[in-house]
Amino acid sequence: MKNSISKLSTLVSAALLVACGGGGGDGTESTLTPTPTPITTPTPTNVTSNIVASVPTPTYASTSEELSAFNLLNAERSRCGFGKLAPNTLLDTSAQAHADWSLINNYYGHFEAATVPSGFTGVTSQDRATAAGYSSVSVTEELIGSVGQASIAGLGASSVRSLLGAPYHLFGLMSPYKDLGISVRSVNSVTPLVANGLSNIAVYNFGVAAGADYQTVDAATVLTYPCDGVAGVKPSMTGESPNPVPGRDLATNPLGQSLLVMVRKGQTLVISSASLINTATGIAVTLRAPVTAANDVNNLLVGYGTYMGFVMPDAPLAANTGYQATIAGTNDGSAFSRTFIFTTAQ
Repeated sequence: MKNSISKLSTLVSAALLVACGGGGGDGTESTLTPTPTPITTPTPTNVTSNIVASVPTPTYASTSEELSAFNLLNAERSRCGFGKLAPNTLLDTSAQAHADWSLINNYYGHFEAATVPSGFTGVTSQDRATAAGYSSVSVTEELIGSVGQASIAGLGASSVRSLLGAPYHLFGLMSPYKDLGISVRSVNSVTPLVANGLSNIAVYNFGVAAGADYQTVDAATVLTYPCDGVAGVKPSMTGESPNPVPGRDLATNPLGQSLLVMVRKGQTLVISSASLINTATGIAVTLRAPVTAANDVNNLLVGYGTYMGFVMPDAPLAANTGYQATIAGTNDGSAFSRTFIFTTAQ
């Protein structure tokens, strides 16, 4: 990933091409292709599992999009064994700072520029978190924005679903961080709406505070997302940057929901086989070859490590349908096999 930002005027045509992008959408807005921030996280120092089962109650307003997003993401993480994220008001501040800077200046991306000073608080997500008072081991960021629709009604939950549907962003949302800050903002909150400009944005800041450690599963655990019982999964993924299948126009030739596999950070995952079957018809879904750090064409997974991988359906899944997935491989040389059933959204 380049350390760069993009003026939205250079992205508008692309954004319109990926309407409902970033893992899918409901067709009511033009969504910019989500771009994950590159991260390199140190291996946890603890040697036993420390997955978080409960966190403090967040202070978001009861009807806020932030609370909706927080509850949905933690529910999905907890259900599948990734551990909950604690609400952090300092990361809320850094997330909102970047959301507002992006809307005010009509830029879209993870990096800010001091030469664009209106609302500038730092070049990177870690810089902005530091400016907000969050002292950290590491901070990373995921975001998704839209053009043409200023309303943020429903954006909290839909942004989580969209990011979970895009493989590189799925890694970010399920990574073993401890703290979370969220900001869901409309251009109407900060400046008059600009024609064809960035109209709303959801920013997620993930962190591990100084002196803390990452969440860690035990050495034998193999996690997946989706996992058994997950419902509401996006059937299709119509855009992500970087494109997980370079050269393929995902707007016209989408993929299905990616299947994430994760083991203990610092260990090595190998995915040797995978299958996905429509439970209603018994028909097998065509899957692309598994992707890990060893063969990721975008070299993005190298920053995450050898403990994550994903499998992508080569076409959208059917809506409101159950699917049985079976994934096999090795975790640091030890064989594993996981079978689970999930259901797609309407």
